[in-house]
Amino acid sequence: MSTQSIASAPTGRRARVLAPRSRRRLLVPMVVAAAFLVTQGVAQAVTPFIRQDDWGFLLPAGSPGAVPPSYYNLSEGRWLNTAWWFLVGQHGTPTTAALTYALGYAVLVAGMWRVLHLSGVRPGPVVDAVLGIALFASCVWVQLLYWPGALTPSVLVAAAAVWLLPWAACSRRRLGLWLLFGPMAAVMTYPPVGVVLLVFAVVILRGAPWRRVLFVVGGWVTGLGVGVGLAYTLNWITEGHFGLQLAAWRQANPLTSLDALVANAGRWLAATGSLWATQWWVALVGLVGIVLGWRDAAVRPRLQRLLVAFAVAAALDVAQSLAMGIVTEARGQLWTWLVALLPVALLLGADRRPRAADGVVRDRLASRVATGLLVVLAVGGVLAWRTDIGQHQATRQEYAAIAAAATAHDAGTVAPVVVVYQDRAVRDTRSGRLMASTMFMAVREEQGGVVPRWCSGVECRDLAARASSGPVIHLGPDGPGPEVVGIIVPPPPSWI
Repeated sequence: MSTQSIASAPTGRRARVLAPRSRRRLLVPMVVAAAFLVTQGVAQAVTPFIRQDDWGFLLPAGSPGAVPPSYYNLSEGRWLNTAWWFLVGQHGTPTTAALTYALGYAVLVAGMWRVLHLSGVRPGPVVDAVLGIALFASCVWVQLLYWPGALTPSVLVAAAAVWLLPWAACSRRRLGLWLLFGPMAAVMTYPPVGVVLLVFAVVILRGAPWRRVLFVVGGWVTGLGVGVGLAYTLNWITEGHFGLQLAAWRQANPLTSLDALVANAGRWLAATGSLWATQWWVALVGLVGIVLGWRDAAVRPRLQRLLVAFAVAAALDVAQSLAMGIVTEARGQLWTWLVALLPVALLLGADRRPRAADGVVRDRLASRVATGLLVVLAVGGVLAWRTDIGQHQATRQEYAAIAAAATAHDAGTVAPVVVVYQDRAVRDTRSGRLMASTMFMAVREEQGGVVPRWCSGVECRDLAARASSGPVIHLGPDGPGPEVVGIIVPPPPSWI
């Protein structure tokens, strides 16, 4: 038999191995694309809703109504985000930013899925497809989609790190470099993605000796510290301040007394309680998965190592809250979705040893329960995405329609002067300020960069008196100048 015929017609065990791998390569992009559609992620990517503080990363320097990205260097250490804005962000549009973010997230999900496959989680095609959808449809990560200008660097950093992880795990030196640069880059883009990197670094270790697990945790903490130190140093060089100057809305409360400790502990407990109360079903799925995994002798060692990673994530969250009085908002707790997903995924691992009859029965039962839990996560995650994106899209369409009506004018005529009114009681709240900014930017988009102004004096009184007439009110010409059109900002939506 010739060499050519051997290469062109693999037989036996080799053929049986190559076919599933080929199908799996097709399965991953197909499932990620399907998840992108069924979650309505495509709507946010093509017609994005942009949150208030993301505009600074989408507009050129000096644009009215936008905070410069350099502000976030000093307040949050986002130096790589600023570099991305300088090279890319300011030269694009909200849509190009949202599309880039969506692509980066898809690559990240594919990378996380690949790590699970390489770590022994290789269920059948149908269950594997459900696993991919559950990875994509994190009910936490969907809350980050509305900052594509600022957060695209973080998702690209995470995607690159996850894809490099299997290569790094083959060598202690490579893994050390990965543990240094991965968390360091995460700190200077969006620190919560760094915790995701730690969790998957532990997952790919499988049942490695504890000293290797502790090496990973220690190396990750070191990389985190280097990132913090580098951000602080850059702030000192450019602003003369070694550290961060936290924004006022974070309500920092440094640990200077016992009363501060009690207050900070109360803040953390309230934030944590609210987080898990909102996603109680995720907590329940995670608890069942952990209990089943602990009872399974084949899964227990890997589960124990995974729980250490989650404990490190929780400990850092507690330490930050107790030391500074600031809490990580729910959308920053990216690891909490993995608390449910990964214990369930470990139960689907195909690398089990032969067992006695009763052990086989228990394995099958656990596998079926794990599949059911995975379906719950996939369906629940998809519904969470559809709800979250649907609410934001409805508000975007409402504000865009108001802006279009307020700026409409006949061809050849002067564009109207647009003024904005908002009830003072609402304007002084955080949600009121966020939605007022959304309205300002909606008008800016309609007017090609011209930002409206707040109403003043008689304009405000007239708009307040006629508020029941609708969100767009024509106030008449401004003397010999163009017509003045008033916009009344709608009440903040329930999702804000």
